[in-house]
Amino acid sequence: MSLSESITEPVLPWDDQDYVTNPYPWYEKARRDFPIYRSDDGAYVLTRYEDVTRYAKLPSLSIVDPVWVPKGPWAALSKTVLALDPPQHTAMRRRSNKWFTPKLVRRWAEAGRVEIHRVLDGISSGEELEANLHLGVGPAHIAMCEALQLPGDDFEPVILSMHKTMAALSAVATAEDNENAGKAFDYLIGRLKKMLAAKRTSPGDGLADALIALQDEGELSEDEVVQTLTLFWASGGHNPSYAVSAGIEYFARHPDVFETYRAEQDLRAAIINELFRLFPPELSIARYATEPLQIHDVEIKPGDRLKFILDSANRDPEVFPRPDKLDVARPPGAAQNVTFGLGPHACAGQVISRAEVEAAFNIFAERVERFELCGDVVMDNSDRSRAYVSLPVKIHLRK
Repeated sequence: MSLSESITEPVLPWDDQDYVTNPYPWYEKARRDFPIYRSDDGAYVLTRYEDVTRYAKLPSLSIVDPVWVPKGPWAALSKTVLALDPPQHTAMRRRSNKWFTPKLVRRWAEAGRVEIHRVLDGISSGEELEANLHLGVGPAHIAMCEALQLPGDDFEPVILSMHKTMAALSAVATAEDNENAGKAFDYLIGRLKKMLAAKRTSPGDGLADALIALQDEGELSEDEVVQTLTLFWASGGHNPSYAVSAGIEYFARHPDVFETYRAEQDLRAAIINELFRLFPPELSIARYATEPLQIHDVEIKPGDRLKFILDSANRDPEVFPRPDKLDVARPPGAAQNVTFGLGPHACAGQVISRAEVEAAFNIFAERVERFELCGDVVMDNSDRSRAYVSLPVKIHLRK
């Protein structure tokens, strides 16, 4: 069968709820039979690890939407690293990178650790807790706010707004999804602007202050500052909280793995790496070709859109034997998962995300005997992203 052979049915049915809930059987078929195919929306879809890691980081692929692509709600962040190619992307990223060195990240993550201890101090053993909100979202948001030197309170509306913005990234987003995402961005940006106005009368020494100074010096526009800070502030509790909550749910369902994490400190990095591999919050990335490209037997033309399925690459059995299993013996450096993306657009927040997850899990190992699921786990999933809405858990504390 030719890889470019015409397909009469969707290989990855973006709007099928069974697919959204459990896409892995579809990924397996796609990797085997259609590693590159053209979907109904015109994008070329790639699912194999080898192809994703080879092609997604090519300099000839652009993250910038061509002029003919309709501007959606995410145009609200069009002046951030999410929508810029090098050298503009490199210059913008350089302005924030120095705030996320390992030494400073440990400082920011400490704020999240303090919040987790505060939450655990406030409950009795066996008490039910909304774990996603209080052990995932809150600590991660507070840690990012520590880096920005912005208030870290009232974070629940922030994460709910982020859920609405992410829905607009789906391949099958509706007009209502786009409208809701636009309103969510209006809320996030409006709230951020109020905090920046207050900061000018009460400055600090965080990343927000540094970017305001660059605006005053003429190096950045107001839009660049507002959008960049909105990105950091609004997303700071989003992806890291998903990783923490996925770990809590996994530990609840697999208490043996939690006990291994507690007892075998030399395996902790491998367990965290496996959890990142198995449970990425963002399932795909998209790029546009700027020059002709051949992938397998398919000719890609300038302007064509390519979609790389990170979630499928992370479970490619050619790279990760027993791909659906958390394998504590899998060497962390044997093959890198692509959860944080790759190339120049790899997630800028991955250093602080990893630090926050490690800090949270280490506290759990120290203070929690076991996690017990005590209600329905509610997710907000699409073909593009995953997020927890509710993770009710009984926390059994260690004596």
